[in-house]
Amino acid sequence: MERKDFINYDPVSKTIRNGLIPTEYTLKNIEETGVLVSDEYRAEVRNVLKKIMDDYYKEYINMCLNREIKMDWSTLFDAYELMKKGKMIPKEIENIQDEKRKELYGILSSHDEFKKMFSAKMITELLPQFISQSTIYNEDEKKQYEEVIHIYSRFTSDFTDFFQNRKNVFSSAGIATSICNRIVNENVEIFSDNKNTFDRIKKDISYIDEIIDSDLKTYLDGWELEQIYSGDFYSRLISQSGIDFYNMISGAVNKAVNEYCQKNGLNKNKYLLRKLRKQILSNSESTFQIPEKFLADEEVYKAVGQFIDNIKSKNVIEILKDIGSNCENYDLRRIYIAESAYEDVSIFMGYGWNGIRGCLEKKYEKEIAPGKAKEIKIKKLISQEKERSIAEIDELFHVYGEERDGKSAIQYIEEVVELCNEVPTSLVYDSSEKLTENDNKAAEIKNALDYYFRVFHWIKTFITDDILDKDIMFYSGIEFAYEEIKDIVPLYNKVRNYVTQKPYSSEKIKLKFGTPTLANGWSKSKEFDNNAILLVRDNKYYLGIFNVLNKPDKKIMAGYANKKNSSDYAKMVYNLLPGPSKMLPKVCLSQKGKDTYHPSAYIVDNYERKAHVKSSEHFSIQYCHDLIDYFKECIKRNDDWKCFDFKFSDTEQYNDISEFYKEVELQGYSIGWTYISGEDIEALDKEGKLYLFQIYNKDFSEQSHGTDNLHTMYLKNLFSPENLNNIVLKLNGEAELFYRKSSIKKPVVHKKGSILVNKTYTEKTGNGEEVRRPVPDDVYLELVNYYNGEQKAILSDEAKKYMKVVEHHEAVKDITKDYRYTVNKFFIHLPITINFKAEHTGNLNEMVIQYIAKQENMHVIGIDRGERNLIYVSVIDMNGKIKEQKSFNIVNSYNYQEKLRGREKDRLNARKNWKQIANIKEMKEGYLSLVIHEITEMMMKYNAIIAMEDLNYGFKRGRFKVERQVYQKFETMLISKLNYLVDKHKKVDEPGGLLRGYQFAYVPASLDRLGRQCGFIFYVPAAYTSKIDPTTGFVDLFNHSELIKAGKRRDNLSKFDGIYYDEQKDMFCYAFDYKNFVTHNTDIYQNSWEIYTNKERLRKIFENGRPTGKTEKIELTQMMKEVLTGAGVEYKDGHNLIDDILNSNDNCIKQVLDIFLYSIQLRNSKGENEDSKESDYDRIISPVLNQENEFFDSVVYADKYKKDEKLADKPIDADANGAYCIALKGLYEILQIKNNWKEGEVFSRDTLKITNADWLRFMQSRGFEQWKTTISN
Repeated sequence: MERKDFINYDPVSKTIRNGLIPTEYTLKNIEETGVLVSDEYRAEVRNVLKKIMDDYYKEYINMCLNREIKMDWSTLFDAYELMKKGKMIPKEIENIQDEKRKELYGILSSHDEFKKMFSAKMITELLPQFISQSTIYNEDEKKQYEEVIHIYSRFTSDFTDFFQNRKNVFSSAGIATSICNRIVNENVEIFSDNKNTFDRIKKDISYIDEIIDSDLKTYLDGWELEQIYSGDFYSRLISQSGIDFYNMISGAVNKAVNEYCQKNGLNKNKYLLRKLRKQILSNSESTFQIPEKFLADEEVYKAVGQFIDNIKSKNVIEILKDIGSNCENYDLRRIYIAESAYEDVSIFMGYGWNGIRGCLEKKYEKEIAPGKAKEIKIKKLISQEKERSIAEIDELFHVYGEERDGKSAIQYIEEVVELCNEVPTSLVYDSSEKLTENDNKAAEIKNALDYYFRVFHWIKTFITDDILDKDIMFYSGIEFAYEEIKDIVPLYNKVRNYVTQKPYSSEKIKLKFGTPTLANGWSKSKEFDNNAILLVRDNKYYLGIFNVLNKPDKKIMAGYANKKNSSDYAKMVYNLLPGPSKMLPKVCLSQKGKDTYHPSAYIVDNYERKAHVKSSEHFSIQYCHDLIDYFKECIKRNDDWKCFDFKFSDTEQYNDISEFYKEVELQGYSIGWTYISGEDIEALDKEGKLYLFQIYNKDFSEQSHGTDNLHTMYLKNLFSPENLNNIVLKLNGEAELFYRKSSIKKPVVHKKGSILVNKTYTEKTGNGEEVRRPVPDDVYLELVNYYNGEQKAILSDEAKKYMKVVEHHEAVKDITKDYRYTVNKFFIHLPITINFKAEHTGNLNEMVIQYIAKQENMHVIGIDRGERNLIYVSVIDMNGKIKEQKSFNIVNSYNYQEKLRGREKDRLNARKNWKQIANIKEMKEGYLSLVIHEITEMMMKYNAIIAMEDLNYGFKRGRFKVERQVYQKFETMLISKLNYLVDKHKKVDEPGGLLRGYQFAYVPASLDRLGRQCGFIFYVPAAYTSKIDPTTGFVDLFNHSELIKAGKRRDNLSKFDGIYYDEQKDMFCYAFDYKNFVTHNTDIYQNSWEIYTNKERLRKIFENGRPTGKTEKIELTQMMKEVLTGAGVEYKDGHNLIDDILNSNDNCIKQVLDIFLYSIQLRNSKGENEDSKESDYDRIISPVLNQENEFFDSVVYADKYKKDEKLADKPIDADANGAYCIALKGLYEILQIKNNWKEGEVFSRDTLKITNADWLRFMQSRGFEQWKTTISN
């Protein structure tokens, strides 16, 4: 196989996005006719129409649910009780829930109007009658809403997504947005718990009816409390009015019980009744409501005030305080920590972010029998975790945790008491102080919301969706509080968005110009229906839109065949035979078609019998061929289709009708041209019959002389001869037009003559390369003010330093900040299909496997996130030799690491103060795009596959510069790039050119379902890639806490095979066998090792038991000499020192073990904030001799790299080591393929699994140095 085999593999959908510039007359006519007013009004009232439709849905829901529903809920209630007692498995209860949801769906969907509710008929038929008959609207509202309905009556397609969303509301599936799920899965559980709670109330407070407020009894409507809390009553509580009634009664009971408990010294949490959750789409009478979007400060203060008042009135903080104060009364086996809170609880207990998961790994390591799939089974079990009880977590740490003075899990509950004592003071609205302008007022409101968010976060720790046997005393209060406080999440986000809003709006409205199907298609036959055409003149592209009230003359639009004058416009003539499987029967076998083409009864009758369909029982290949011949004759006679110049295969070659339809489809697209005089177009433009826009981006500027961007190239090549001669790019319908109104009314203008200061400066690196570095934002502002005479104070020392290197110049014209938002803008989105004629010829992953198997000279690009580097790559050959290694901190001579570091600090500030900052997301996407461009160039240069960290296998944690979210964005962008890889500098029709792009990856439906391969991208587990000796494969597998645990040190020291002094090396050597020690859960290939006290290591500096973030260097050999000398141990003769050390003091033993652990500390990195000239110190130092009888030290190769990059064939620092080892894991995949792939046989995907044991064996046996050696033996 060759690279060209990955051309034209699969169709790719893209959207070309460009601006539109209206002509002078078009802009004038648009303003005078107000043609956009309807579009703007539709955009304004879109949410109004959604509200009207939701009002309809609510009434429909109430109509269905308020009537007497005869459903037997007893089986579900009984199932819940059995589940809590452990007598029913989850699958059984899920089956009952599924049946009940379907039964309920049958009730909801039983009315005639149900199907109309999710289509255009909702707007055109149902809503007009609903509005006229409604009692919830006044006459003015009815008039307004009827106008809204009218303006949308022809534009119902705008709500396709909305209808699908609302259809889900009525779904019988167990999804969170479904009415059926709310009733069956959620509220039944709450009601069931309340039944049990009420039984407790009746038992402990037998005269409950007597202590209920007498006013409430009037609302009971004759019902007794025992009836309301019985299972038979539940059918009355499934509508919102029933839920409100129930919640009101429960609130009154809670109030009465609370007062009773206070008087009698009882714990009220034991008797708390929970609220039922409000019905989907409904508004509870008592539910706190959050506006869709805040428009003014007053709205913010009102909403926040209502939220806080609700929390106070429901005594939420007091309930939580009681929960934290009664821990001795709880059953800790029935209180659960949700998996999502494992990290927080682990950190709280003092075991670090991975404490609970680490203990689970050890637990499963002990319980699961050895085998190749053991590691995978362990990870699968951990990934399936949903919750664990507090008692289980404490036991985990007791059995599998490291010995330390940590907290117990129960103390996490007690922690809430202190939190409840920090309630912020009330907020006061001051109309004279704007939240968006006053940082102090914004900070006040943020601090209040932060507090309640922290409370919510603590509560959520214990919330789990599973049906479990819970401690009622604990969970009654927790779940009650959760329901009351959970609105903090949307409230917090909307308030933050309001306070930090930008000074401009990027919101666009969709334009229709009075045509519901505007630009839905380009076919000549639909030109005056869709009212849009494309024109070309002088290599410029134009969009023409017909004025629906005064359309152009059809004769003018028909044009003429040949260009007459240089000023003529070429108008696209678009021909498409859409969906041949439907269109051919429609044209040829409809009544009109029968009258035109006169098919025989044989053709008609057998078509109706589906004798042409291969899956039909009546299928006949002879009839299929006869039908194809009939269709061919119809096509030949159809004047509209003659433009396609069809060339069909012989009829006998078709195996079924679909093959013929496909052939028609691939030839049923063509683009031609007709010509219209420039005078006619200009006249139509001037008269307002044609709205004319130039399709524009910066590439069409007369000042543009560089290479076009891809969007421009796609647009131009849609109509290029190279494309039209053999269609690759196909223009699709469904184009969209948008309009963005100017939103900056008082722009910031840098006046002509003012001083402009560069935001970057040039600096030479050690190897003479020039790099652009960013100027810190505060320094930049200081310099701007200084140069423009606005700063009388003396410059800071830091600003003075930058002043020497930062360039500045005088503005030669007025420059407006964010200019694009100061003017109205038009946009067009044109969907296209690339590789229109492509057909799958095989599975892409399998094609790549075959390609690798047959290639002799391949490379691997290993990609890794670094602790010092944003992204690092290492390119290796088939023998594991590094051909190129590179940090992507600097791209295009710009230091992105420094810039992103500064932006991260700004973002941290923004989190603290809600200040508006520059958009870091856009910057990261721009950075990633540049990195991906370079990586794809490497891929082509080296004939390489890409190996990268598998995000779904277990993401590495650490001080990484690129967090998971950004790395996922990188992965998505890389896949998209490789899905159709184009070299803009090549001719469009040569391999790799625009029309013959390489397809090295496919776009998956979901990233988490990718598996281990996406075309040329291979995903490998990142375990043991950065902290490993790249020359020997040595890794530290010791359980450190077990090794140095008090009481075990002597025993552990005695397990070493030997400790001796090597006079020739002037180092101490520790000889050991991993089999004798407690290690991390992985199978080990090489057990016996000799570790030397080679060179220096970094040791963390602590103050008062806390790390300071600083380190100090220690010389291992010298330290060992001092320890042994101090203990009176003679070492110089080289004998085994173990007995001598064991006979010394405990402190000596501890220090000898400590030195050993420092010796196997492979990665040694100084913190970036350390006050040291060596802040970039990030070094791999091996304690093991390799085949060259040397200790690997990355500094050696870093020095070579500085002299000549090609001299460094090993990693130059710790981040480089990570990328190198990820590349080696990719090489492992290549070698597995080469040694196991066989022509004509199915390649087992399991061959590509790489466990830790596989990896260590590969590294330690140097299985890659002679790549033809079979590594799977």
